[in-house]
Amino acid sequence: MARNNTKSNLNFYDLAEALKSAAHPERLAILRLLSNWGDDRIMVKSIYEALHLEQSITSRHLTIMKKGGILKREVNNGKTFYRFNRDNITAQCLKKLLTE
Repeated sequence: MARNNTKSNLNFYDLAEALKSAAHPERLAILRLLSNWGDDRIMVKSIYEALHLEQSITSRHLTIMKKGGILKREVNNGKTFYRFNRDNITAQCLKKLLTE
């Protein structure tokens, strides 16, 4: 199937990549935590402490979701934060789905 990059049509390739990047229990737990965090971004340390994950595993999951387009990364004063990608409809749907 050819990739369709027009804004008026859903790009199924990008949709599949985004969904694949979220398709892991620990990644879904990270997304749920971010959905209910109370701020629109979360520090990596807060994620691995809240979910009792190793820092390296958390970073790997976050990188996968960033590559899939679901998350955006930002560094501020040496601290790394992640937020849902506001430009990705799949990310916004997952955020709504996982919000308690």
